[in-house]
Amino acid sequence: NNNNNNNSSSEEQDGIPTEIVQQYGISTPQTTCQGMDFIEFFVYVTKEDAGTTAEKIARFYDFFLDATTSVVNDGKSDIAIIAFGKIDDFGRAEQSMLFREVVVDNPQFHQAVHSDDLGTGHHIAIYVGNCDEDYKVAASNCVDGGLLWVNPQFEDKVLDVDSAMECKQFRFKNIVDIETGETLYVLEHEIRSIS
Repeated sequence: NNNNNNNSSSEEQDGIPTEIVQQYGISTPQTTCQGMDFIEFFVYVTKEDAGTTAEKIARFYDFFLDATTSVVNDGKSDIAIIAFGKIDDFGRAEQSMLFREVVVDNPQFHQAVHSDDLGTGHHIAIYVGNCDEDYKVAASNCVDGGLLWVNPQFEDKVLDVDSAMECKQFRFKNIVDIETGETLYVLEHEIRSIS
């Protein structure tokens, strides 16, 4: 019986297994949970819609959630940037969602499969506003826009402002053109109160 085998899982750096340090770059046992800086979604569009969909998505977040938004072109495509959290002196937000237009012949062929009950199965959680009143305005905007949606996987049934205030959250899944109501992208959003 040879007990001198080199088992890398038993080796540690600052109390963390070596393979974790090497794979994930964690060098201290105490990490700060800050979330992701950004997440990028591909929005499949036709040539005719290229250059307009990102703008419509930015208007949606500005209109319903009073989010800071911008649209840029990186030389490849238009990108809607939706900012959340504090914004520094250089205009960079703590967290952002990016919606990149990707031109394809048949956008519906490329969209994630979704059902009316569950959306795509993916979801994000966003805290809005600086106080209860900001959250209430966002909830009211989404109620008035007919956006609220109940995910059948959960027991809460938030379909009005009062229940959104009581539960401290509400959900919607359709990002829509605020002028036509056309669904631009499907992604479950759980909007939470900061308090």
